[in-house]
Amino acid sequence: MRLSMHTDFSLRVLMYLGSLEPARLATAARMAEQFNVSLNHLQKVVQTLRKLGLIVTVQGNGGGMRLAVPTTRIRLGWLARQLESTGRMVDCERGPCPLANGCVLKFALDAAEAAFFDKLDESTLADALAPPTRQRLLVMHRIDQPAA
Repeated sequence: MRLSMHTDFSLRVLMYLGSLEPARLATAARMAEQFNVSLNHLQKVVQTLRKLGLIVTVQGNGGGMRLAVPTTRIRLGWLARQLESTGRMVDCERGPCPLANGCVLKFALDAAEAAFFDKLDESTLADALAPPTRQRLLVMHRIDQPAA
């Protein structure tokens, strides 16, 4: 299974925010620059994460975003399900497939998708922030700091 760019960017944003000091805010513009991704796409990701209740945003000068939930409470499988899952890995109606209603492949693929999400449920965002990932993110944050 391949994750969409939206899910990939969502994970990056959450990891970035999860490695910040709790009171510190980050901006989508800075993250887009550091991850070398489109600001427009990253802003859509931020909207999704806000709607899921995972981040809070602060408007205005000096605004930005931060995590709304502790990293230990964000299960990666739950997040991937929210962003990716349709409940079916293949759409037998698309095409339409002449094997629809007479093919067992769909059930095997659906079971594989469920197993993928279940395996991801074993990990939290906190787990994803283990070394060496955390150290790389901390370097990115130091780059963010204005020169003294």
